[in-house]
Amino acid sequence: MSIPLVVGGIFALILIQHNLIGLNAPVTSLFCAMALINASKYTLNDIRFLGIFEIVLGLVGSFYIGYGLILWAIGIGVLHIIYGAVMYFKYDWE
Repeated sequence: MSIPLVVGGIFALILIQHNLIGLNAPVTSLFCAMALINASKYTLNDIRFLGIFEIVLGLVGSFYIGYGLILWAIGIGVLHIIYGAVMYFKYDWE
């Protein structure tokens, strides 16, 4: 999981250096999604669907740069909370 996250963080810093700040939210969402999909091979398969949803939001945010931060907040914030609650009740972790 760390390789896509580290590469995404470095790429986000490169975007800042080239003054492409509007693409940072979609790019970090996309790299986080790739890390989730990669991690799903070694953890629960349900995490793969979270990564796919984040990829969709990241790609939409790449087309509509003005909404990138809102879509990032939905993907990184809201979806993680919803998926956490669903997985908690699905697997009944205590």
